[in-house]
Amino acid sequence: MKKLLVLLLSMVLFVSSFGAKKLYVGTNAEFKPYEYLEGDKIVGFDIELMEAIAEELGYTVKWNNMSFDGLLPALQMGKIDAVIAGMGPTEERLKAVDFSKPYLNFQTGDAVVVNENETVIVKKENLDGKTVGVQLGTKQEEVSKKLGANIVRYDSFTGALMALKQNKINAVVVDAQVAENYLKNIKGVKVTDTIFNDTPGESIAVKKGNKKLADDINKAFDAIVANGTYEKILVKYFPEKKLNK
Repeated sequence: MKKLLVLLLSMVLFVSSFGAKKLYVGTNAEFKPYEYLEGDKIVGFDIELMEAIAEELGYTVKWNNMSFDGLLPALQMGKIDAVIAGMGPTEERLKAVDFSKPYLNFQTGDAVVVNENETVIVKKENLDGKTVGVQLGTKQEEVSKKLGANIVRYDSFTGALMALKQNKINAVVVDAQVAENYLKNIKGVKVTDTIFNDTPGESIAVKKGNKKLADDINKAFDAIVANGTYEKILVKYFPEKKLNK
């Protein structure tokens, strides 16, 4: 009898697991505290937020960790359903994909990182005419261009930082929160200024025209804000931030 009950329970669990809805989500786990690796596990603010949203919708998340510049092409080709990677809805990106409402309630910015002995680049305006490293496909490329910088693109921002330390470039522009986390362990560089963003904040990307998924994500986001889940995740990764009420 016990064996029969165990068998029946196993069958129920199998059917439940097999029938669970899956949401295939792409990210680039190199942006602590948004998304990063602890061993082989992807963790971070974006990760917990997306999983909370998916749970509210009755989905389980299947993560796909890939290069940042490959995320939107993968979304356009239908290889994934959504993207969350500290990504904002720039004018260029909005031509290719749609976005949810912003999911950060505080102003974000980009850090200007230089070598510790740098004396010329002391504010963002000094990037004009300088050689600046950015990660390929990020909004920092657009931000740096507007300041008159000559852009050098790297597969990762850590590659840009290594080039900076080797004096191959004059500066690196990277998300300010990411810079704060990574520069704690990188000697020989410093932040001289912050370029605050005047565009909508980080959002979740969906395939162009997939209004239903975007609407569902927005409704689920509102629900986890209302029930307190969002603020718990927020203060875990951004202890100095509080939910605006």
